[in-house]
Amino acid sequence: MKKVRINSSTVASVARRPTRAVKPRKVRAQFDHYVASAVADSTRRAYAADLRHFRDWGGRVPATPAMVARYLAAFAGKVKASTLNRRLAAIASAHTVLGKPSPSRSELVQATMRGIRRIHGSAQRQAKPISIEMLRLLAKPQRHLDPVRDLRDRALLVVGFAGGFRRSELARLKLENLVFDAQGVTVSLVRSKTDQQGKGRVVALPHGPGRMCPAKLLKSWIQLVREMDPEELDAKPLFRRVDRYGKPGGGLSGAAVGGVMRRRMRDCGLDPSGFSAHSLRSGLLTAAAKAGVPTWAIQRQTGHRSESTVHRYIRGLSPFERNAFASAAQTK
Repeated sequence: MKKVRINSSTVASVARRPTRAVKPRKVRAQFDHYVASAVADSTRRAYAADLRHFRDWGGRVPATPAMVARYLAAFAGKVKASTLNRRLAAIASAHTVLGKPSPSRSELVQATMRGIRRIHGSAQRQAKPISIEMLRLLAKPQRHLDPVRDLRDRALLVVGFAGGFRRSELARLKLENLVFDAQGVTVSLVRSKTDQQGKGRVVALPHGPGRMCPAKLLKSWIQLVREMDPEELDAKPLFRRVDRYGKPGGGLSGAAVGGVMRRRMRDCGLDPSGFSAHSLRSGLLTAAAKAGVPTWAIQRQTGHRSESTVHRYIRGLSPFERNAFASAAQTK
């Protein structure tokens, strides 16, 4: 289980007493700054909420393995196993901040989680993938819609699919992250969910067919924003909210990307049930697998670190597609 650090003030709220290492005001301020920068904002908020939940139940930090095991058992079957796993990670991180051994690693806690998964299951509800055929429809201009919103939506969804981006990555994109050339556009990502140290990665978006060309859509969107809001083009995120008068405003949140996706599907006559912003990412993974793209090439595009994670996100493939025996039998 991956352990990450969280803000020390969160830990202090569930600990019996603060440690001496963070008592001096200046040292504590520096400590808070670096710990807060170690993880994504969404992870930090989730962990803080998880620790509050543990405290409200009656838990404390440091905690014993028996206390954590009882906590897990109290909510087994009431929340998803993945939620319990995240709460375990939050508890473990709190102990790391305080320099205490984590009860999450104990055999008692691990055995409790194995039992919960076996009895209640650990399958996660997964977003349906967007297919190439669906993307082609979503990328078609809708004349009955506001032209600014229509262009924003088409650019957002095609770019999201082509890059296999997470919704948070789409929401953070700025003009400075893009470099256009004869082959398309390259996107420099400073930080992502699996790159908390900010090493960054570069994603290539080649020219696509017709209205599914991410480079052309990005250029059109940038030109429109430049004409309507020239002073804020560099400062604000690339993809903006659009008000009822068709004027670009502040940046979209990650959650808003999913709202754009579902509304666009309804506008195009598609049922949005079961789809989310993550459908763009899983859609690229699935389409690439169907096309026979090697796993390493998929990982380079999406930033996944492990092959097993890539395989988990590939959905909708028939067991007869890319079948090992069928391919082997064709060889001479």
